[in-house]
Amino acid sequence: MNLFRRVCIPFFRYLPKIATPKLVALSLLTSHLVFYSKRVNASTTPNPEVSNNGFNKYEKFSDQIYEQIHQTHDIIIVVDPDRFVDYFFDELLQVIDQVAKVQKLRSKRPFKILTLNEPITEKLIMDFEQKYKIIIEQDTIMLLKNKYIQRIYNFNANDYFENRILLINYFKKINKLTQKKFNEFEQILSYLPSTETAVLVYADKTSPQYKNVQTRFCIMQQNDNYQKNEKLHWILIDKAVANKLGIQNIQNGQLFFLQKSSKLNNFQSSITINNKKLLITPADTLSGKSVEKVMEDLTQAYNDVNVFSNRSFGKSSTKYSIVLELDLNKIPKHEETRLVKAFGELKKYLKETHPELLNKTEFIYLNKTPKDNHLGYQVYVRDDEKYGDRLRQHQETNMDIMRKLSVFNEFGQAHSYVYRLDEQIQVSKDSLISFFMAVKNGYANEYFQSSEQPKYKKYSIKLVGKTFQKEVMESKKDYAIFQYSKNCHACGEYGQYYENLALESYKQENPTMIFGRMNNDHNKPSCIQDFPYTPVFMVCKKGIQNYPYVYRNQKFTPDLLKSFFSITNAINLIPEEQYQKLQAERVLYMQNQ
Repeated sequence: MNLFRRVCIPFFRYLPKIATPKLVALSLLTSHLVFYSKRVNASTTPNPEVSNNGFNKYEKFSDQIYEQIHQTHDIIIVVDPDRFVDYFFDELLQVIDQVAKVQKLRSKRPFKILTLNEPITEKLIMDFEQKYKIIIEQDTIMLLKNKYIQRIYNFNANDYFENRILLINYFKKINKLTQKKFNEFEQILSYLPSTETAVLVYADKTSPQYKNVQTRFCIMQQNDNYQKNEKLHWILIDKAVANKLGIQNIQNGQLFFLQKSSKLNNFQSSITINNKKLLITPADTLSGKSVEKVMEDLTQAYNDVNVFSNRSFGKSSTKYSIVLELDLNKIPKHEETRLVKAFGELKKYLKETHPELLNKTEFIYLNKTPKDNHLGYQVYVRDDEKYGDRLRQHQETNMDIMRKLSVFNEFGQAHSYVYRLDEQIQVSKDSLISFFMAVKNGYANEYFQSSEQPKYKKYSIKLVGKTFQKEVMESKKDYAIFQYSKNCHACGEYGQYYENLALESYKQENPTMIFGRMNNDHNKPSCIQDFPYTPVFMVCKKGIQNYPYVYRNQKFTPDLLKSFFSITNAINLIPEEQYQKLQAERVLYMQNQ
């Protein structure tokens, strides 16, 4: 979910995310970032003479230096390092040194580290916005510049929690497929798992659009959901290699994906390499399209030849998801093949009889241990569209429409919108068709996962919808909130760590943050964004409570959660009157362009 918030200069902005491959587990994974709690204003001036934070070994940023190197180098610009406490200085230096070492090993491209030794003032913000089309904010840690991409990326505190190895991923190289590298490419394809997909794009070096194709492919690689393995992305620049792969009538910017022939794609194949049958599927071109549209085209082309969706290309908007969840360590291979075949037959049936329904349905394959199940696999359908009803419910003013969007059943229980096939029913084409149509027509019963919630003592303040406005939105302090639900196993597991932090705050004589908890099943305050999932950890900053910080991370540790609350509590905001002045200047500047 995209995170919109207002920090330093309170305005809406979109925070792009970048895929995070498991390349190097830097010390970022366990580091803690803390900002000095000082208010930034226009009168603040830097004093580099007294600064001794370890960053002095790097060259200072200037417009002249940047102009000379931005088209040939990968660049990191550390912004105002004097803001950070001492122990984060050392951590950041170690991280940058690690990034530099990795880049030296994997790429011949020159790598430059600069420091911007100026405090973040209104003048600095305006200068960067005008010159480089990038907003520096109070929570900006670094600015990143990839040689292939013209825009500068703002690496901020939010990225610290979401993309801890983003610094490695952002500068990954582009593999160029030539005659010389064809043997290496063959070896990679020989060991390609059936669940992975390699992506090719053809870029004609003689075309004036060559650099444009290269840039767009690099941006595409950094899509949030895109493949994590950089060895699976190749730019094909030699037509002779295309002929070896059996690709004819190739166009500049055209995309292809390659995968192993298997039950997942109905054993289709188009070429044999090193005795391995491979399927090469053409997709659309990169030319004249947004990255989002390109991903949609890739998704459609992939879904047309495969049983299950490849979520690495992004998740399309769907009405239903039908899921095969299985533990490959518990079921034999032939049983997996039987289940996949049944799903393939269901998809073929929908394509022939209900093509519109198929376009609104995503087929998902999950290799994980099913709960409440002894078979080693389970099949369920999720109503994806209903997940959005909770948010829509609080945007409506018409009572009749609100009742229709109700997220509670007749027993006052929150809907799960999940329907599971009875494990007593044999999975087959006919049983899947019958089950899926029952869900579609409203005849199936919802499934609620059983879970015992661990007991622990609570020190946070209980919040309810009726008191949320007064308690949180009108609070004179920052407010931490833990949203949980009754049937959420993770809530019970993580909630105890949250309550420990609440206890620490409770013991303080004058705490700067209040800790509260709210049952997400029964409380839907309309003054903030609703979340159709739990757990949710968030902070409503005083003055901008409508735009909370939300903890988002694939990993959870007590230290990471503690750091999240510490950082968000310590980040400074520009006062409202300074923001209004800045907004007026920005509008005037845009009018004069």
